[in-house]
Order: sequence, then structure tokens, then C-alpha cells
Amino acid sequence: MKKLFTVIILISVIGIIAEAQTTDPRPRSPQPMSNKTAMEYFRDEGIKIGINLGNTLDAVDNWTDPRNPTSIETAWGNPRAEQAYFHGVKAQGFDIMRIPVTWVGHIGPAPDYKIEETWLRRVAEVVNMALNARLKAFINVHHDGNHGTGGGWLFIDKAARDSSITDKFEKVWKQIAEYFINYGDNLMFQGFNEIHSGDWGAGNAAQYRIINDWNQRFTNVVRSTGGNNAKRYLLYYGYNTHYTIATTNFSRFVLPADSAGEGRQIVGFHYYEPVPFVLQVTSVNWGSAAEKRAIETAFSAMKQKFIDNNIPVIIGENGPFRYINYKGHTGYRAANAPVHQGNRLAYVEHFYTQARINGLVSFFWENGTLDNEYAVEGDGSLLNRVTGQPNLPENAEIIQRMMNAAGK
Repeated sequence: MKKLFTVIILISVIGIIAEAQTTDPRPRSPQPMSNKTAMEYFRDEGIKIGINLGNTLDAVDNWTDPRNPTSIETAWGNPRAEQAYFHGVKAQGFDIMRIPVTWVGHIGPAPDYKIEETWLRRVAEVVNMALNARLKAFINVHHDGNHGTGGGWLFIDKAARDSSITDKFEKVWKQIAEYFINYGDNLMFQGFNEIHSGDWGAGNAAQYRIINDWNQRFTNVVRSTGGNNAKRYLLYYGYNTHYTIATTNFSRFVLPADSAGEGRQIVGFHYYEPVPFVLQVTSVNWGSAAEKRAIETAFSAMKQKFIDNNIPVIIGENGPFRYINYKGHTGYRAANAPVHQGNRLAYVEHFYTQARINGLVSFFWENGTLDNEYAVEGDGSLLNRVTGQPNLPENAEIIQRMMNAAGK
């Protein structure tokens, strides 16, 4: 009898574990969707400032088995996302979170390209944590198009001669859209990230033909799934997420035709200028009239081309990162750190003020744990990835300066 009782208990425990592992985290029925335009939604919801959950669901393990790179949440040094972090982020004053997602290693072979249920479920769990903290959220297809992470497949330089890339892109997005169909307005989709041919440039006419085609196919696929996706807010980038979509590339960048009608589209770009100060942090100096004017000119162009035509604009990634000592930073000098921090504060104040003046919503690229051994950029971390609280007094000062400038 004791053995039988033990077996029954074990079966019950296994059943509970199995049920917990297979519980569907998604809303069981469609959540409410408003009839507001994206511009009205951003205004009425008070969406002023955002942050990225960087180097988490977008991280890729391409060294354990180089033949099979796989997106793994903890691959780049960050802990698994937990609810306390998102509450901490909200408490800092952020309104919206961009949740980059890489699907490499979780997509099956042609012709179906079936995405693993476990990975879809984990993405939904993380989305839920953001929404539970009363943050709005974006999800996307992220490092799948990155030449440097290994295992990428969404390559623009191969797409013209390999139609399977576009076919895979459509089928992947159809599955993502279907999986997240019941979420309401507080979840938005972004088609792709920094698509480029390895040049990190601003794009040419041929490249924009593919970018425009992918944006249109992304739109068509999402809308075709119906339900809440028939009018979900969608985010579009140009080649390499370049800010010239409002200037020299404005005639090349074409917003897709949208069966949802006008007002459900958002435009985005990334801004890490000037790179030596903001991204690489090899320079500690910033603040000339020309450097300030560059930000003002870029942001003003976005306002004139998009905001003034009732299309919201986000700066999906920006810095500036912290000046620190790491193995690859051979020019580091401790005496330069306070100089850079002072200029970093000035940059943040100017950047986020100009974003507010021009109606742009800026998302800091917060990437959590810094890899001191292999880092090629400065320190993009601001928050403790467990608590969501500032991880250093100087970063608390940066966040406060951002909030003040954004009008929070």
C-alpha cells in the first residue's frame, strides 16, 4: 500500500509539473482594442519614454555549438526575466518597453518553418510581465537579420536571389501574429530590426525596394490573421533603422498599404550619433554647437515628415553608454570618467528634450550585464536586472535627467 501510495503521489506531482509547463500564458479571449489612431493612443496613454529589454530574448548562443546557434535568454549574461524587474522599470517612470526577440534556433525546416511552442510561450510570459507592470510593449524579429551574431537568416544581401528568405519571413510572422492574436492594443509588433548588408550604411534604392517589400508583406501577413491583428499597431523601420528615412531616403522609404486604414502605423529609427561618444565610448567629449544641431535637425525632420502627418515616431534605440574600463578599451583613463559622465548628462538632457519638443518617444538601449571580456561598446546597463532599480548612483542620475527632459 505504501508503494502504491508513493506511486500515486509521484504521478500527481508529475502531472502538476507537466500542467505547469504547458499552461498557455496568453489571454483566452480577445482583449479590448480601441478605435484610436496610434497617435491618439500614444497621446491618451501618456506614452513619453521607453526602454529596451536588451540582450535577453534576443541573445544568441553561437559558441556552444557553432553549427546550431540558438536564441537563449541567458546567453549574454543576463538572468531570466522575472516580474520584479518590470515593476522596477515602471517605478522609474518608463511607459513602454521594446522586447527584442531573436527566433534563431527555434524555427523548424522548410517549408513550414514551424516555431517551437516553448519559445513562443516564453516570449508570451515575458510580454505578460511587462503588461502586468502596466507597461506597453513591442515584440519583433531581432538578431535573425544580424550578420554578426551567427545563425542569422533574414539577409537583405541574399534576398534578391533567394526567395526562400522572404517566404520564411512571412511564415514566421504569420505564426507570431497568430500566437499573440488575443492581446490588446498594449502589445505592438515590429517587423524587423537593423536590416543591412554588413555595411551599416543608410541604404540605396535597390535595398529599399526589399525593405519596402518586407514591410508590406509583414503588414499583409499580420492583417490576414484577423481578430485583434486586423487593427494592431505596427512599427516600421527603414534600411539599417537609419534616421535618413525623413531626409535623403524619404522618397525611397514607403509606408505599406494597410487594410486597417489610416492611423495604425508607427515609424521608428535608431540614433547612436556621434558613435565614438555614444556607442563605442572611446571619446569623452560632446557638446559642440554642431553636435547639438545634428540631433535637432534629425528630430525636426522626423516631426515634419511623420508626426505632422499623424504618424507617431519612436527612437527605438539610443544611448549614451557609460565610459568604463574593459579589455578592448585600450585608451581608457580613469580621469576621463567624470568628464564623460558630465557630458553624458548634458547629452541626455539635450537628446530627450529635443525628442519631447518634436513629439518623439525615445527608448534607451538598456542591455543589462556588461561583458568586460568581449565588450566592443560602452556600458549600456542602467538597471539591476533583478530589481529594476538603478544599478549605480550615476545611472540613477541619468534616468532622472531622462525623465525630466521627457516631461515625466
